[in-house]
Amino acid sequence: MFIEQSVARRRVVRLLFVAFGLLPCAALAGVAWWRQSVGHVAAVAREAAAQLGVSVTIDRVVHPRPGVMRLSGVVVGGVLVVPDMEVETTAAEVRLRVPVVDCAPAGARLLAGVAGEWLAHAARYPRSWVIDVGEVVWLTENERRISAGGWHIECVAADDARAVRLRREPATADEIRVRRGVDGLAVEATLEAGVPASIVAASTAGGEVWADMLGPRAVVRGTMQAVRRADGWTGQATGRVDGIDLTAAFPGGGRRMQGEATLAVTALEFASGRLDRCDLEIAAAGGMIAQDVLDGLVSSLGCRPGPAYRALAGDSVRRFERISCRALLDAAGLRLRSAAGPGSGIVTSEGLVVLEESPAPVPSTRLAWLLSPAGRPPVPASAASAWLISVLPAGDAF
Repeated sequence: MFIEQSVARRRVVRLLFVAFGLLPCAALAGVAWWRQSVGHVAAVAREAAAQLGVSVTIDRVVHPRPGVMRLSGVVVGGVLVVPDMEVETTAAEVRLRVPVVDCAPAGARLLAGVAGEWLAHAARYPRSWVIDVGEVVWLTENERRISAGGWHIECVAADDARAVRLRREPATADEIRVRRGVDGLAVEATLEAGVPASIVAASTAGGEVWADMLGPRAVVRGTMQAVRRADGWTGQATGRVDGIDLTAAFPGGGRRMQGEATLAVTALEFASGRLDRCDLEIAAAGGMIAQDVLDGLVSSLGCRPGPAYRALAGDSVRRFERISCRALLDAAGLRLRSAAGPGSGIVTSEGLVVLEESPAPVPSTRLAWLLSPAGRPPVPASAASAWLISVLPAGDAF
């Protein structure tokens, strides 16, 4: 009898050991194996893709503590490569920590699209997002790298409004706020350190056209406040663009310029998606300008030939010492003046005035004439001229 009871006890102890010892260990081992498996990495990538609405691939997933994942070799949308990131998820929030990321225009376009989806679709994105990036490196043409420092990004919802805020770190004046509410989409931006024009353009609809006109090395600084409603954008901006490639302004039609220019925007106002008023200055110190560009400025924009309008040798392309032009656009039309003062001229060469300011305003849409190749001024024969016609004040006559 005692033997039978002892055997029964041993069986119970073994059963309890298996139930409470080996099985949990086996389960934990199975979970650990699964979390290191290709299937688990693919499952995390699928969930991330569903959250973002774009394709996501991941090389490796590690779980350092509950609720936290470390991801390596992340590629978002096929264009944005993130070497390492840490993801912490709660019921109300997703927090990302990224040591460094290289962002080309395609990556900026992708991120702007994801942010737009987050703002527009509350049901699909119920959580708030907080993203800390140690260093952002802008990648521009020819793999030129421009460090933009760290950025702190918040995507938060409050009542009927949702907002995205980007702030450069350590704390500076550089900040972008985008808010969606019942009154539309509102944007406030301050960029003092400067952002490549190609990056800014990639983050805005149709921006590639004007970015191409500025060239690959252009850098944008300034402020903007704008609201987008059903009829388009309304707002104002001021700022500066450095490193403009004059060759990019005339990509076709035989018109040529060489040199680097700066654009200073004192005031720029727009309403319902079109320009209302602008006051800006274009300056360049030395370069080359084709005679047909000068001819176009005279025939299209009403500038007057100066004493040195044509080269004595009849050269089709000539060197200039200075371009100093102030452009004023309002309801009366477009007028070009000398930014250096009366009598100084818009273009000078060898100490002589090549081109003088226009005596009277002309319709602003004549800018499209200047940029249209092959002698077809009224036709939007290039992407640049078509874009200009779409944003210049409506009602201007050709």
